[in-house]
Amino acid sequence: MRSRDRVILHIDVDAFFASVEQLLIPALRHRPVIVGSGCIASCSYEARRFGLHAGMSLRRATRLCPSAVCLPGKYPVYRCFAEHIWRVCRRYVPALETHLDEAYGDATDAHRFYGGPAVLGRRLQRDVHREVRLPVSIGLGANRMMAKIASAQGKPRGVVWIRPDDHDAFLAALPIESLPGVGPKTAELLHDLNLRTIADLRTLSRPSLRAMLGFRGEVLHERCRGRDDQPLRPESLPRTISRETTFHQPTDGPRQVHGMLQYLLERAMRAMRALGLLTRRVELTIRYDDGTQRIAARALAEATGDDDHVFRAVLRLLERLHTRRVALRHVGIVLSRFSPKAERATLFEPPRRTKAHEIYSTVDSIRARWGHAAIVTGESIDLLGHLQQNDYGFILRTPSLTK
Repeated sequence: MRSRDRVILHIDVDAFFASVEQLLIPALRHRPVIVGSGCIASCSYEARRFGLHAGMSLRRATRLCPSAVCLPGKYPVYRCFAEHIWRVCRRYVPALETHLDEAYGDATDAHRFYGGPAVLGRRLQRDVHREVRLPVSIGLGANRMMAKIASAQGKPRGVVWIRPDDHDAFLAALPIESLPGVGPKTAELLHDLNLRTIADLRTLSRPSLRAMLGFRGEVLHERCRGRDDQPLRPESLPRTISRETTFHQPTDGPRQVHGMLQYLLERAMRAMRALGLLTRRVELTIRYDDGTQRIAARALAEATGDDDHVFRAVLRLLERLHTRRVALRHVGIVLSRFSPKAERATLFEPPRRTKAHEIYSTVDSIRARWGHAAIVTGESIDLLGHLQQNDYGFILRTPSLTK
């Protein structure tokens, strides 16, 4: 099958967290709603009319929109809504690659039963709204990039089908920022060259983009022409599992930093073990209060599911990265290079390792039943008294615990 004959579907929940809150609390409907602590994780379209957007500090947001209702968020509830949406989607496209508030699926065969891609999209959107009562935008295109661009152009509550023959014309007039992979810094660089639209970007040759942006330049050379070879990964194992957050107040206190890293790592390791995986690589990101960011990674000697073993690697990375006498604003952990946990006999394993497996299994079972906050371990104990908790765990400023 030619790539242009494929139909990839992208479904995106509009203003997800805020939409859930407006659904659960009728008094919030048609009002500006912000979800987040310290900065915006999600905001309603009523709030966006005032210029609010994800990542903006709550202090600035409340200045721009004093009438906004600010909520800390209920992330386990949001995940339940997401799973309900994906169950509806699987009736139309059984194999989905799902994320918290968006999903991709191959609708190449499915759309023929419904009279075409746009009809399929409208029926799916209707069913989601009827059963889950949440608004979604749906994009359909010949590859995942075009499907994502289509859903973004249809927001909110839109269904957009970009035919393969229309790729060039559809993309040409869009601003460069609409292209996946063009972030604020790349956009600023391109704007300095007086490149504003995707059509403008096409005037640069592949070697020129490669010289400016490295390998990413070659990717953008293809994408601005509507070409994208990223495969779908339906129901597949993740390539990475990450947990990150921004501190409520910038800090360089070792106890607070170590405690937060321990907590983030525990969350990531627990998610990994639930998938029956082991990791062989850990990456640490720190961001100073002045915005400077540093990243380093470390390969592990062997695949492991042991929190303590990985945490020791994290602390070595922290010692390597945190070399300035400047407070930290943001930290993040990324696990990768996964391998399935083999069904190994434990007869010849060291007793210490066998005991560690049993402890992690027991702790994971308790947290699965009673919530992550049921047990606080290691250096994350130092967060007690400094951060509020709910059943899900510590209430963080930016709840980026879903990647």
